[in-house]
Formats: sequence, structure tokens, C-alpha cells
Amino acid sequence: MSADRRQLAPFIHTDKSAPYIYLTLLVSLIPCAVCGMFYYGVRAFILILFCMTAFVLSDNLCARITKRRSGGDYFDFSSLVEGLLLALLLPPDTTLITALFAVLFASVITKQVFGGVGSNIINPACAGRLFIELVYPSMTRGFSYGEDNSRFSVISLVIQGDPAAIPDLSHFSFTELISGNYPGMIGTSCMVCILIGGVFLILKGSMRPYSPVSYILTLLALYPVSIVIADGKFSFDGMIIYILSSGVLFVAVFLLGDMTTMPSRFAAGVFAGAVCGVLTIVTKPFLSPMVSVLSPVLAVNFLSFVLDFFSKTLSRRKIRSREVDIS
Repeated sequence: MSADRRQLAPFIHTDKSAPYIYLTLLVSLIPCAVCGMFYYGVRAFILILFCMTAFVLSDNLCARITKRRSGGDYFDFSSLVEGLLLALLLPPDTTLITALFAVLFASVITKQVFGGVGSNIINPACAGRLFIELVYPSMTRGFSYGEDNSRFSVISLVIQGDPAAIPDLSHFSFTELISGNYPGMIGTSCMVCILIGGVFLILKGSMRPYSPVSYILTLLALYPVSIVIADGKFSFDGMIIYILSSGVLFVAVFLLGDMTTMPSRFAAGVFAGAVCGVLTIVTKPFLSPMVSVLSPVLAVNFLSFVLDFFSKTLSRRKIRSREVDIS
């Protein structure tokens, strides 16, 4: 019997408890949330609070109906984390009813149907965001900016305005791009805040960096090739704008770094990140920006168990072959 007692993804057990992992995730997302509220004001704050509250209520209601959780169980913060993640992936002018549809799909269909916290096959927040992007695409185009970006306006939470045309991001300076001072999702724009959160998670042991690093390196390697094939020439500035503004950094740190839905072993994690990067680049010309970024994450979530299984099997064979050679 193997001495390796680690469970295969997506059912991971580590020496750190679920409350600890989710609490550190919650703390790591605070810089992105604060940045989003600074740029988009009251409506961003209300959307974040609404998604977190709705996710907690939905999870607890489902747990009571299914009698999955007893009254003495601990509070693991997972509902708060997933609600916050989902809110940060939304445009600032998303209506509350659209956000509620995303929360219910993420909580009931994606999370509770598959056993609740720690048993998710795919990332609930990612699935909820992708759901409304596919089902209600016209309701996820709220990007107020410039003169229309009043920090005290809340009408967009009730009435969806006309879809806003996103300006050419090449006109924004590098400082604006890394600080998140351009139209985008509530919490995915500021590179500085995302990196702060990622470093915090690594230091606290709540994120495995294999997949995120592999994902970003794959994007950097394949993006020039895809642009040359499509346009016949490569622009370094265009690649930097894509990396900083498309949300891939947020996805890398907070979705591909997830300890539940991503592979737990090094080789499997690296491979999963590379596959996610390849799928992102391949689908980019054919799908909307958010779909091309989020759908590959769900694809590798489904493969996590298989990748971990084969990685573990191959490592066992290598150990046995070395034992045979030595003897």
C-alpha cells in the first residue's frame, strides 16, 4: 500500500483546515475588492455585499433542505469566498437580478448538487459567471467609464443600460493598466492587487502555484504565435495589454490556484495550467473574451482527477523501476 495518503483532486485533504484555507482566500481578495469599490463606488460595494449574502443564504438553505449539515458544524467561509469571487468577475453595471441568477447557479447547481464545500468538481464562482455570460450575454456588458462612471450611481443595479463600447485599451498608459484604472470587471483589473493576493496565498500555503505559473508562461509563449498567424505581425504592446486587461492574471491566481478543483500533484498541475493556456489561446478568436478565459478553467477542472490519477500512477511506476534497477 502506498505511503502517499494525499487524496486525488477534487477531494483534497491537507494539514490545513477548510476554514483556514477559505479565510486566507477571503483576505487575499480584499485588495481587489477595495480597488473595485474605489473605481466604481457604491454599486460595486452593493454588488459585492449582495453576492456574498445571497451565496451564504443559498448554501445554508440547501444544506438545511438536504440535512447535510448539523447545527454544530463549523463555518468554513466558502460561501463568502465564492460570493466575493463571483462579484469581482462581474461588470460594475450588472443588475442585481442578473447577479442573483449567477449566484443560484453557482451555489445550487454547481456546488450543492455535487456535495457542497470541498467536493466541487468545478469552481462554483467560475461556473456561475460563465452561466450568465452564455445565457444573458446582453446583461453582462455594463462597463461605465469616464463621465458616465459616477461613483454614487446605483440605477444600473436595477435597470440595465445600453451595452457600453469598451474604448481602445492601447490608449491607456502602462501605469493605468497595472493599477486597474480602465473599464473592466469589478476586481480583475488591478495587477498589483492580484499579485498581492497571490503572494499572500503562497506564503500562507493556501495556493499551489504550479498551474498558475504554467498557465501564464503558456499564454506568453503562444500569444505571439497566434497573433502572427492571425495578423501576420506581432505587437509586444498588444500582448502586454491582453495579459493585463483580459482577466487572465485574476484567473491564474484565484481560479487555477484553487486547492479543491485543481490537481494536487506537481506534474499534473503544470500540465493542467498548460492545457488551460492552450485552450484560452485557441478559443480566443472564436469566443467572447470572458468565455474564452473562463471555459478552459472549467475544462481542466473536469480533468483534474484524471490528471492526478495518471501523475500518481506514473510516479509509482518510476519508484518501482528504480527499485528493480538497484536490486
